[in-house]
Amino acid sequence: MGQIIFLYVVTAVVFLGLDMFGIRYLVRPVFEPQVGHLLATPLRLGPAALFYLAYVAGLLFFVSIPALKSGAPLQALLFGALLGAMCYGTYEMTNYATLMDWSWKQVAVDGLWGTCLTGFAAWAGVAALSGRLS
Repeated sequence: MGQIIFLYVVTAVVFLGLDMFGIRYLVRPVFEPQVGHLLATPLRLGPAALFYLAYVAGLLFFVSIPALKSGAPLQALLFGALLGAMCYGTYEMTNYATLMDWSWKQVAVDGLWGTCLTGFAAWAGVAALSGRLS
């Protein structure tokens, strides 16, 4: 159980830390010109916290724990990226299909960001727990 808690904490810290950077410098500059008028001020922290807690738990369940059992951090990277592409892709493509002001640039930037972020966070957690960073 201690390993799973460590895996969760490492994965969550990496995911949240990098996502704060990505949202600020990659995603927000693309979203603001298109849908800035829809952005909540102030940010609603409760729903954001629920998302992060649940998303990291799902990432562990579907990707990191199986990769850890296989001793395969690269499996976590690849399957994490796949999960990220599916999750962020669902969000982006649904918004593009249903919201008039959504752009392909938003789909591409946020979709690629979520893919890379999810894969890297999964890899980092598994690699840290396996005691290697390769």
